[in-house]
This record gives sequence, structure tokens and C-alpha cells, in this order.
Amino acid sequence: MLNNKVIWSIKSECGPSRDKNEDSVYPHSSGKSMLPFKAGVFDGMGGHRSGEIASKIASETMNKNFDSLDLYVTEANKEILNHQNSNPETYGMGTTMTVIEINEDLLLKIAHVGDSRCYVFSDNKLFLLTEDDNLPENKNILTQALGTKEKLNIQTRDYKLKKYDTIFLCTDGVCNEISDEYIKNKLGEGISADTLIGEILIQEPKDNLSAIIINVM
Repeated sequence: MLNNKVIWSIKSECGPSRDKNEDSVYPHSSGKSMLPFKAGVFDGMGGHRSGEIASKIASETMNKNFDSLDLYVTEANKEILNHQNSNPETYGMGTTMTVIEINEDLLLKIAHVGDSRCYVFSDNKLFLLTEDDNLPENKNILTQALGTKEKLNIQTRDYKLKKYDTIFLCTDGVCNEISDEYIKNKLGEGISADTLIGEILIQEPKDNLSAIIINVM
């Protein structure tokens, strides 16, 4: 009988140079549960109107139940586009969406659009499981995001986890401030999302910061 569970910590913080936090996270607070488990990070497009609304719409989609993880992304994109049609003043808003689901057999499923990231820390090695959707010559420009077009090229991936592996989800405000080596070392120490974000805030980062650290037990 399988009895795997996850313990997770979550932190989302407004960057010191930002007026508001346009990031959203799912779930909204730290906790623990038996499997299956869903989680995600959503980075509302900075410099655009109502980015925080777009990321919130995407995060709330995770409360629904779909058979396939990419359908959450498709549904969130449709709802954001519909919101813009009904509220023209929000036209141009968008969000990244990086979501995961872990089933009872420790199969990690990923669906991803944008430049937020999903890592797995396993056997003291760090693996980046998503590719950033941005221009190679300008990392600040996304090639796609929810709310910007009807047809998205959704990245999907499966990864077989082991007991005691750690999944790390973050918005680009986090990974732009720290290196993969730093992430690997901190996950190896068993850091919480709250402590990690606190350390980055000391550096006076330019962007909002959101992270989820999920430990498989």
C-alpha cells in the first residue's frame, strides 16, 4: 500500500522596487498532504495592466479538476482572454504558468508556459525540467504567455520521482537573483521557501519573488 506524502513551504513577496506583487501561487499556504498533489507558480506580466488579475485567474483554475495537466493551462488562458474581452481596460495583461501534479506512484507531471521554472533536487543533483519561453537575445521578453494569444505551445513533461526528492517551483524574480548552484546547495540544506525568499530580499531584488519547495516523504 502506497502512503507517500508531501510537505511543502510557500512564499510570495512583493519586490522592494515594485508597487505590487503580480505573482500568484497555488496552494496559497504551506502544508502537508497525502498524494496526489497539485501546485503552481504564476507571474503576472510586469508593466502590463492587471498582471495580478491574470495570475490570480490562472491560480484559481487549479481548484478545478481536469484529466490532463495541460488542460488547466488551456482553461486559464481562455478565462484570461474572456476577462479582457469583458473588461477592455485590462487588455494586454498576461501571466506565466508553471504547474505540477504528483500522483500516488510518484510520477511528476509538468505543464509550463513562460519563464517561471520547475526544478527537481535528487541525489544531491539539481535538474531543470522546464525551458524558458523568452528571446535568446533578450531574456526580459517572453515569446508566449497566457492571455496574449488563443493558441499556446504548452510544454509538458513527466518525471519519475523518488522518496526524499525535492521539487522547486519559482518565478523568474527568484532564479534571476540566484544561481542554480545556490539553489542546489540551499535545497540540500533543507531550506524553506520563507527562508530562501528572505535571503534574496536582503539583496534588494528587482522583481517580485515567489517560490514553492515540495519535499516527498
